[in-house]
Amino acid sequence: MRSRLTQLAKEPLVQFFLIGACIYGAYALYGAPGEEVSDKTILVDAGRIESFIGEWERRWKRPPTRQELDGVIGAFVREDILYRQAVAMGLGEDDPITRRRLAQKLEFLTNDIALFREPVEGELQQYFQDNQELYREPGLITFSQVFLDPDKRDAATLADARELLARLKSAGDPDGATLDAGDSFMLQSYYREVSESDIRRQLGSGFSEAVMQLAPGRWHGPVLSGYGVHLVYVYERREAPSPLFDNVRQYVLQNWQREQQELFNVKFYEGLKSRYEIIIAEPPADRLIDGPADTKIEAGSDAGEKPAS
Repeated sequence: MRSRLTQLAKEPLVQFFLIGACIYGAYALYGAPGEEVSDKTILVDAGRIESFIGEWERRWKRPPTRQELDGVIGAFVREDILYRQAVAMGLGEDDPITRRRLAQKLEFLTNDIALFREPVEGELQQYFQDNQELYREPGLITFSQVFLDPDKRDAATLADARELLARLKSAGDPDGATLDAGDSFMLQSYYREVSESDIRRQLGSGFSEAVMQLAPGRWHGPVLSGYGVHLVYVYERREAPSPLFDNVRQYVLQNWQREQQELFNVKFYEGLKSRYEIIIAEPPADRLIDGPADTKIEAGSDAGEKPAS
């Protein structure tokens, strides 16, 4: 009988109902009897949009694009929906905190509820198979490099690099003399069993990505970095073996749980959002700039809101 109950508890449908029961239980615990969100309209009027634009201009020293303004509006709508629901559930009683903090409290609650769901038989192994590269140890490479300084050689740097590369190839495997053939360099000339991230920290991402693609047993170049020009000899490149599920199971479970929290929060928010009529005024075109900009949008935009008439 107990094994049968355990098996039922692992069924996705049963877990869905359990999660739903937890949400309603939390509402019953925190919300006043018969309490409901009375105002089902969220109005983003012209005055509020004007304040959004003014705040953006003060922070970024330029007007927002339409896409950036949509992102700010979407973040406000999301926050307001979660805030109203948190108030309806009584999460803010006797607690003088801001609207944002109330919305965060509700999100923390849903995060905890999402953790009640356990992976069913085979689900965690499938997640591991689909994301196996996340758990693979980094490949290691051993190489030497000869540096040519563009500050010393100026326009002749690349021509000198090609000439020196031909001499190094003729000389064969590196030795002390060949490694001293270039210019003085602040970093070492020999790297033993280092990962791409190790190389990136010292010589930059462009150099590290290029070096990890080079074939062992020969000289290559020129390879560029932020310092200048390099000629590289790769001794060995060793790829890490495929990870074993049993060795990384705890990390897989943590990542799976994090993904389940994100999916649950999206569904929970969309369910709340569907209960509201969202009205957004048309932004003033003369207060926006055209086209994309490089500034990061702090929150994703929400599609589907209708403009105010």
